[in-house]
Amino acid sequence: MRRWHRTFVVLLILVGCGYLIAACSEAEPDPVPTSVQASEASGSQIFAATCAACHGADGEGAADWMVRDEDGRLPPPPLNGEGHTWHHADGVLYGIVSEGGLGLGFGSNMPAFKDELSHEEIIAVLEYVKTFWRGKEIDGASLLETQQESSQTDPYPPAGG
Repeated sequence: MRRWHRTFVVLLILVGCGYLIAACSEAEPDPVPTSVQASEASGSQIFAATCAACHGADGEGAADWMVRDEDGRLPPPPLNGEGHTWHHADGVLYGIVSEGGLGLGFGSNMPAFKDELSHEEIIAVLEYVKTFWRGKEIDGASLLETQQESSQTDPYPPAGG
C-alpha cells in the first residue's frame, strides 16, 4: 500500500511540474495571417471607409497617377492591377499603408495608417486589394502569382514587429 502511495505522489508532482512549466513558458507569437485567413469582407469595409476616397471604389486610382503635382508628389495610383501595386511584395505594401507614401520615400501624399488601423486590419485591406488582381495577367503571368512569389522573400511583418 505504501508503494502505491509513493508512486501516486511522484506522479502528482510530475504532472504539477508539467503544468508549471507550460504556464511559465513564453507563448509563441501568432503567425501572420495568410490570404485565406484574412477576411475579404472586413478588408472591403476598411477599403471603402479608408482607401476609396483617394484610390476609387474599384481601386482605379487617379487618372494622372504617374504625373507629379506642383509639390512633386504623385497622385493615388490604381490598385486594381492597372498600376504598379502588384509589383510590390507584402512587406513593402504593409510598410506603405503603415508608414505612408512619404515614410518610405515614395513621394506621395498617402498618409500613414499605423495609428488608425491594427496589424490585422492592414493585412485584411491589402488582401482585399489583391482581389482586384484576380484573373489579370501581364506577359502571360498572373499578377497574383507574381506578387505572391515576390512576397516569399518579403512577407507581411509579424504582429507587433
